[in-house]
Amino acid sequence: MSAKPTPFEQAHYGKLVGRKILGIQWEDLEGRPLLVLGLSGKDSKGRPATAAVMCDPEGNGPGHLEHSL
Repeated sequence: MSAKPTPFEQAHYGKLVGRKILGIQWEDLEGRPLLVLGLSGKDSKGRPATAAVMCDPEGNGPGHLEHSL
């Protein structure tokens, strides 16, 4: 059995294709440093695009790349 991404996951991570990492910033997340990548382009609200590795969308499981695209 092979694991396959859901359509949501494919669309979510597909927004990263073609972006460039322009910089790195650190933010405080509940007293811990959070690495935030500054990306080329804008997000859906016209702000600079970013991405950060989070535990999961709710913060309680493995491997979720959060972004503002």
